[in-house]
Amino acid sequence: MRGVVTLGAGIAGLSFSYHFNHATDIYEKKQTWGGRCRSHTVEGFTFDEGIHISFTRDDHVRRLFAESVAGRYGEFAPLVLNYFQSHWVRHPVESNLKGLPAELVVQCLLDFIRAEQAGGQPAGEGGQNYHDWLVARFGRALTRHFYGAYTRKYWTVEPELLTTDWIGRRIYRPGLDEVLRGALSGRFRNVYYIKSFRYPDQGGYQSFLRSLATEAEVYHGFEVVEVDLSHKRLVFKNGFERYYDRLVSSIPLPELARCIKDCPREVREAAARLAHTSVVLVNLGIGRGDLAGDCHWFYIYDERLLPARVHFTSSLSAANAPPGCTGIQAEIYHSPYKPLKLSISGILEKTIESLVETGILQQHDRIILADCMNIKYANVLFNRDYQKNRGLVLEYLRGKDVHCIGRYGEWAYLWSDQSLLSGKRAAETLAKVTG
Repeated sequence: MRGVVTLGAGIAGLSFSYHFNHATDIYEKKQTWGGRCRSHTVEGFTFDEGIHISFTRDDHVRRLFAESVAGRYGEFAPLVLNYFQSHWVRHPVESNLKGLPAELVVQCLLDFIRAEQAGGQPAGEGGQNYHDWLVARFGRALTRHFYGAYTRKYWTVEPELLTTDWIGRRIYRPGLDEVLRGALSGRFRNVYYIKSFRYPDQGGYQSFLRSLATEAEVYHGFEVVEVDLSHKRLVFKNGFERYYDRLVSSIPLPELARCIKDCPREVREAAARLAHTSVVLVNLGIGRGDLAGDCHWFYIYDERLLPARVHFTSSLSAANAPPGCTGIQAEIYHSPYKPLKLSISGILEKTIESLVETGILQQHDRIILADCMNIKYANVLFNRDYQKNRGLVLEYLRGKDVHCIGRYGEWAYLWSDQSLLSGKRAAETLAKVTG
C-alpha cells in the first residue's frame, strides 16, 4: 500500500485531505483531530488551545467554516483591552493613551513625535531587528513600557533578538493626529487589524473544522519515529510501517527532521536551530457570570504579573461555560530562553493571584474548575538565523518529494485560515502531478 500519505490531522493536514478529495491516509499521534485547533470540554466549560477566532477575509475559508457549523456562529466586533500598572486602556495602547499616568503619556507622545520626525525607519544596516523597528515607529517610551515588555512575555526573548519577518499587518502604526486624539480625548476608534470575527455557537473553535474532517481517513495513535526517504517508508512508534509515493507533512519541522533516516548533518543541525516558544494555558471556570463585561481578551504588560494574554471563553460563546459562569484562559509562555521557574501548580496559583490583582477576579470568587495545559509548540521564533535554517531544511525536503504544510510544517507564523490554505495549495499542486 503506497499512495499519498499525510502526517498530522491538524487544520492543514485536514485541509489537504479535503481538497485532495480525501485520497490520502492521515496519521495522527493524538487521539483526536484538530491539532492546535482542538477544543476541550471539562465540567461544562469549553476551552480551545489558546485563543482561536476566525477573522479571515478569504471567501472559501469563510464558507467552509460556516458550512461546518450549519451557519450557527456568532459574529463580533472585538473589544480588546490592555492592563498596565492598575490602569485599563483600549487596544492598541499607542492609540488609546488617555487614562495612563500623565508623565508616561507625555513621554510616549514626545518619543512618538521624535520617531515621526525621524521618518519612522530604522537607521543603518543594523536596524533590522524588532527593537530598532519598534523604536523607529513608536519611540522609546512605548517600546520600553509596552512592546518590549510584552515581547519578553509573549516571545520570551528580548526584542533585539527578533527579526521583523513576521509582522505583516499584525502591528498597526497610527498617525500622530490619531495618537494625540487618543491621548487627549479618549474617543475610541477601532484601528485593530481584526475588525470583526466569527466563533461557533457550540463546540468551541474545533467545530469550524468539521467539514474538513468528516470524510477524512484519520488513523489516531500513530506517532512517526522514522522517515526513510530513500525507500519512502514510514515507521511509527506502535511498530506499524507504511510505504508511500508522496509525503505531506504538517508535523513540526524539527520533529520531522529528527525522524529522517541518514539525514545530512547540515540539515539536521539547521533543523535543531529552529527555535520556538511553548505555552502553559491556565483554564479557569468561575462561578460568576459578570466578569468579562463586553471584553473578549486583554493583554498584561506588567512583567511581574504572570500571564501575557487572557481571554474570556464565554464571551466568544455562551455555550463555552455553564449558565451563570465565566470561562477564562490565561497564557504563560516559556522557552529555553525563558524557562519556567514555577511548577504547574505554582503557575496556577500565581495566575489566579495575578487576575485578582487586575480586579478581574475577587478573593471570594468560587473557582469551579482550575487546570493547565502545557503546549510544546506555540510560536515560531524569528531569530536572525531563522530564514537560513528554515530554507535549508525545506529545500532539502522539497528535493525529496516531501510537501510541508501549515504553521509548524512550513515553520511560519500562519493563522488558522492561512494554514488551511497552505493545505489547499499543496492539494492543488499534487493533483497536477498525480493526475
